[in-house]
Amino acid sequence: MAHKVTVQPSGHIFEAEPSETLLQAGLRAGLNLRHSCASGSCGECRARLLDGEIAPLSHFDYRFSELEKRQRWFLTCCCHAAGDIRIEAPESGSAAEIPEQQVRARVSRMELLQEQVMQLTVRAPRSGGLQFLAGQGAMLQFEGIRPQTLPIASCPCDSIQLRFHLRRRAGDPFSEFVFERLRKGQELLLQGPYGDFTLDEESTRPLVLIAWETGFAAVSSLIDHAIQKDVNRSIDLYWLSAIPHGHYLSNYCRAWRDVLDDFRYHSIDLEPVGEERMDDVIERVVRVHSLLADHDYYLALPGAALDWARTLLDEADVPDAQIRINLLPHP
Repeated sequence: MAHKVTVQPSGHIFEAEPSETLLQAGLRAGLNLRHSCASGSCGECRARLLDGEIAPLSHFDYRFSELEKRQRWFLTCCCHAAGDIRIEAPESGSAAEIPEQQVRARVSRMELLQEQVMQLTVRAPRSGGLQFLAGQGAMLQFEGIRPQTLPIASCPCDSIQLRFHLRRRAGDPFSEFVFERLRKGQELLLQGPYGDFTLDEESTRPLVLIAWETGFAAVSSLIDHAIQKDVNRSIDLYWLSAIPHGHYLSNYCRAWRDVLDDFRYHSIDLEPVGEERMDDVIERVVRVHSLLADHDYYLALPGAALDWARTLLDEADVPDAQIRINLLPHP
């Protein structure tokens, strides 16, 4: 039977199964609970038990002082709820609150989602994953190759298995290395997280997400996080692509449509694959939504398209606080 966990001072509430740690349950529920190693060594996930009972679920090496033990401090990564409980635990509310980290990892999977798009899955050690917020990115550093920062496509609830989407680009050494020479098992260094393309969790306004090609990666992280948090907000996703079969995870989008009550997915082919121009599509989307209601806009677009979108949103009197931007490389 699941137990109710109330977190102070935020007041957030989630349910935890007896078979999972409080950290696992909180991340699964979409909370940004502070953590690092998730194995009982660093103490970053320290919390204090205010009411109720907990029990250890695994061994931990971190040591509390006698005073801290009397004050009922514990590690969320190693304990589970033995009933309904109330705890005091820090949560990261903004990108600025997430510390920059360096994590050694290995490539665990390489999947060609489309002829021009590769999905990399990298696995961090269980002794220390990468803590991040949905929508942020990380720098991937392979030995002898100039590093590149990519959006993280996965949900923050899993800090061990991280997914990245990379488009093949002629003349780009990083892209050429990944598509032509990279092999499963290759070691790399992850550094980050970076960026403030993150969900405004205090807002209840409808969401408009516009993603160009692999800009979908950051947007997919945001949507997965919204699902984990059971966010009851209207969502419109516009995915724009100018390459054949550019909507390489449309089945994923249709699955969101089945899970969310108020989710709409619009896949749009741009020239030369389709007949639409990017500027015209952006103008149409902004015009329609600015007339319907007050929205939050999340734009994962290349520079010129971003400039055009900002101009249109300024003309529609959309405040800067309601606009999040993820600048993508020019096509």
